[in-house]
Amino acid sequence: MAKELMNPLGISHKNNLLVACDANNSRELIGWAQIRSIGYAGYSSDPHLFEDADVRLKSPARDGGPPKISIEREIDELIWEFEDDPNPFPNGFASLPWRKEYRAAFEAAENRLSRRQEQLKIELDTRPKIWELSSVYVMPNWRRCGIGSELVRQVLNQHVSTHQIYRDVYALTLAKNAKWYERFGFNCIEQVPAAMNFEAIAGNTITNLIGEQLICIRTKLQ
Repeated sequence: MAKELMNPLGISHKNNLLVACDANNSRELIGWAQIRSIGYAGYSSDPHLFEDADVRLKSPARDGGPPKISIEREIDELIWEFEDDPNPFPNGFASLPWRKEYRAAFEAAENRLSRRQEQLKIELDTRPKIWELSSVYVMPNWRRCGIGSELVRQVLNQHVSTHQIYRDVYALTLAKNAKWYERFGFNCIEQVPAAMNFEAIAGNTITNLIGEQLICIRTKLQ
């Protein structure tokens, strides 16, 4: 099973999941393919941090590296440090909770916090995401019928139709399967996105145990 499935734990109806069923029995599952977002292009798996998006597949641990820049910190500086505060927090008796000065300052702070959350959401929504062909599987009895190829072809077309800012799709698979993926524009690459780092480490552990080689592939979609 480990040799046949590609990240089965990543299957979710919430992502771009395409399912094939028997035409004569809609309840019989034949196979599926899925593309899911796993992070942000050029960022770590934590979407609030910028960092180098690549790590070596064979040596994922890195020494040093560029400093991480927090998106949240930038927004905090914009809202809390560079904006004039119309209601500075009062001192003395005015700082007592029942005083109007205190209530005005509290409401101003709440307003800023709300705008901070809205700005953070806007920033993250506009960041290009990293996409992974996280699962491709066809039931054994239905293999060698072209179903797997059609599933991958259709899920890629469906992904393009969503008009994402960054459409490239990555995948981790066995080296022996690389030729099959070439028909869909996938090519082997030396580096994988940082968001796939944990998956690459786990995958390498499994493939080493079964005597196989794990590779990272990518297709550039227009």
